[in-house]
Order: sequence, then C-alpha cells, then structure tokens
Amino acid sequence: MQPAGLQAFNMRKEENSGIYSFENETKKLPAEMENLFKKKKAAWDFFMKQAPSYRRTITHWVLSAKREETRKSRLEKLIAASEKKERIY
Repeated sequence: MQPAGLQAFNMRKEENSGIYSFENETKKLPAEMENLFKKKKAAWDFFMKQAPSYRRTITHWVLSAKREETRKSRLEKLIAASEKKERIY
C-alpha cells in the first residue's frame, strides 16, 4: 500500500466498519427455510449454481427482514424466481 492509502486506512472510523452485508460473515438460511427451498429441487439446483456472491447477497436480503412474515415472503419470491431460472436483482 502507498503512504496515502495507509494514512486513509489509519484515519477510518471503527464504528463504520462491519455494518455492510459484504463485511459480515456469510449467513446460511435456517434449516427450516433451507428444507422448504430444497423441496423445490429445480429451484434449489438453480440457486446453488449461482455465484457465491449472488447467493450471499440474496441470503442476506431474505434474512435481513425484521418481520418473520417478510422473511417468508422474500423466501417465497426467491424460490419462485429460481424455479423460473431467474435471478432477483
């Protein structure tokens, strides 16, 4: 790293670190949700063939909902899109 980059890195604020989805450890769908998804074999196979970055982002999208109803709704949308071999953007 160049001196200017090191200086910028050292001036960062710790409270701004670890707040973005890509900085957090990879989360998996809870077993209950994963089992629902796996029941739709074609959808599950399509999802698992996607890039790890897509799977990580979409899993975060599903799990980041505050309400359980919203998490279930997002999972249903993901399964429906995957059955049609479509990605969610």
